[in-house]
Amino acid sequence: MKGLWKIANWEITRNLTNKQFIIGLLLTPVLIGVFSGIPILLERLNQPSLSTYYVVDHLGELASLQALLPENISLEAHQDSASIADIVRDTNSSGYFTLDQAFISTGQIDVVYNDRSMETLSTIRGSLTALLQQIRLASSDISVNQLTFVTAPARVREVALDEELEPQTMHMIVALVFTVLVFFLILTSGTMLMQSALQEKRDRMAEVVLSSVRSVQLMQGKILGHFLLGLMQLVFWIAIGLPIARYFWDFSVTEALAAVNVPIILFFGLGGYLLFSALFVGLGATMEDLQSAGNSQSLVIMLPALSFLFMGPVMTNPDGAIAIFASIFPFTSPAIMMMRSGLTVVPLWQTLSSAALLLLTAWVIMLLASKIFRIGMLMYGKNASFQEVTKWLRYKES
Repeated sequence: MKGLWKIANWEITRNLTNKQFIIGLLLTPVLIGVFSGIPILLERLNQPSLSTYYVVDHLGELASLQALLPENISLEAHQDSASIADIVRDTNSSGYFTLDQAFISTGQIDVVYNDRSMETLSTIRGSLTALLQQIRLASSDISVNQLTFVTAPARVREVALDEELEPQTMHMIVALVFTVLVFFLILTSGTMLMQSALQEKRDRMAEVVLSSVRSVQLMQGKILGHFLLGLMQLVFWIAIGLPIARYFWDFSVTEALAAVNVPIILFFGLGGYLLFSALFVGLGATMEDLQSAGNSQSLVIMLPALSFLFMGPVMTNPDGAIAIFASIFPFTSPAIMMMRSGLTVVPLWQTLSSAALLLLTAWVIMLLASKIFRIGMLMYGKNASFQEVTKWLRYKES
């Protein structure tokens, strides 16, 4: 145990004094803020431009139609149908159309456009539909109140039989945020773990380290060290993100923590990290260079990413067969159990089964990874093949 903490402390100290780690720690929230803020900024800057349409109005409804349109769409009356196209071209207007009796009887109208703005055309389509309904309603014996009463949709309130069955929005938001954070922790820490193993193998530092500690202690120490590093990253980013979230969205931290099932989130988040980090460190021990590891890394990343394939079915049917399977299957249970706990009441047997299977799988993976790590860290010159890895798993440590 003493050697394990020495390895963990060495990994933490080495990375905290690494300029690249510090730059990444500070730069990551900036990049997240930039990429999340740019779409909002672009949406604000992308104000709709002024569009002008010429209208030949044989119905006298131009004013009524203009009242249905936003301020950025202007309608100009024109009397001569033959020359209206030339005027649109000369003035570089957006287009023209004709309001006549045929439109009322058939419901069809041609909007000739010179500026193909999908948003503007959609707005005009909706306003023409509303105008057509108003004119047809006025010529019938049905009053507006009668039509509103007949076509009113049903207002259905969904009331849970028991209070705990009702999904809590705050719980779902926090669970989703933690799911993304755990996935990011697995991705960043796993990559650092694999690169650390590769560097020590390439520099032949593993020979020196393994002469003083057992291979299992070395592997577990590296996992523990990088896990603590990942927690430092998350705490730092959360400390920056929470004040921003509270300022812009009035996000209550106290309410969020009270709404979530903290033990479930901590248990499955930690279990998922141990499972996938063992895979990463075992993979790093079988590779000879970063290029080979980068090609194989995507295969390991696909395993925690499987959870996102089940997000849709779980959100729509949290008690369905797919949701139950994804919450018990160990490679998807860390994320899915956190999500399901905010959507429904998960039966106790499912929670216990998922927890037991996750721990068992993580323990088996760590045992297998320790065997691969023990031999792979001392193998130089080539990448290990599948047959060689299979042989390593059958070796017995003396």
